[in-house]
Amino acid sequence: MENIIHVNINPLITGFGNWAISWHGFFSFVAVLFSVILVGRWAEDYNLDQDTVYHVAIWGIIGGVIGARVVHVIDYWWFYQNQPLEIFLLWKGGIGVWGGVIGGFTGGVLCAHINKYPKYVLTDLAAPALMFGMVIGRIGDIINGEHCAKVYEGAFAMSWDHAASDISNCKMKGSGIAVPVQPAIIYEMIWNMLSIYIIWYFRFKLYPSGMTWVLFLLLYSIGRLIISYLRYDRIWIPLNILGMDISLTEAQVIAIICILISLPILIIKVNYKDFTTFRYLENINKTRAEKRRQTKTKK
Repeated sequence: MENIIHVNINPLITGFGNWAISWHGFFSFVAVLFSVILVGRWAEDYNLDQDTVYHVAIWGIIGGVIGARVVHVIDYWWFYQNQPLEIFLLWKGGIGVWGGVIGGFTGGVLCAHINKYPKYVLTDLAAPALMFGMVIGRIGDIINGEHCAKVYEGAFAMSWDHAASDISNCKMKGSGIAVPVQPAIIYEMIWNMLSIYIIWYFRFKLYPSGMTWVLFLLLYSIGRLIISYLRYDRIWIPLNILGMDISLTEAQVIAIICILISLPILIIKVNYKDFTTFRYLENINKTRAEKRRQTKTKK
């Protein structure tokens, strides 16, 4: 059909033996690299030293990788319980974005807390960069066909036609190779790009520190909650209201929890300030050592 977007690309870039590099893994690496470059470039806007930002970023990445893999393995335990060694083959792809967000947040905040860095300022710095990274990472999902979207033949439907595509694992759920499905990945990328615009607009207008991160959490949660209804994922909580199936997946349960936490915080705590210039450019003529000392003492 003419309105279907066909993807016929081998999900593996290269491989030998039990080692393989997938497009998903490659774009995940690019996403992390791009996010780190961004936070480094934006550090001065927040009166932060680049060394401080990179130090926290390293632990955020470690926590993010561990968290992303753990959440993915939990959701696909039906597969990994019979092939436990596959859990450690990260280069083949397979991560849970929510685990990356929660694990990265935990690793970064713990590092900042231990070293007495301004942890909430750092989370505000990370928010738009992380959303940028998510958009880049989803490019790998488009190539690999990792998500089991629901069958659909309307406008912008997607079909993965390569025999090695990961969507072959979705055959038992009604989709599979050469079956047109909802472009759920595209919708999520569009939502995330819209969220970037909103976060960027408010990034120096929401106080106290940490509110930009809370806004990021709310926006991503709303998008994930809604768009997940276009996908086939393992149901965690069966729900049927007035004959409508609104059962919840793992990602949706986490999204609802995050909405219930972030929305009240924004309503109760946020202090909006319509600044037309960056608040943190006061350090423009300071040396690197002076910025580092100020970062240590900043609350």
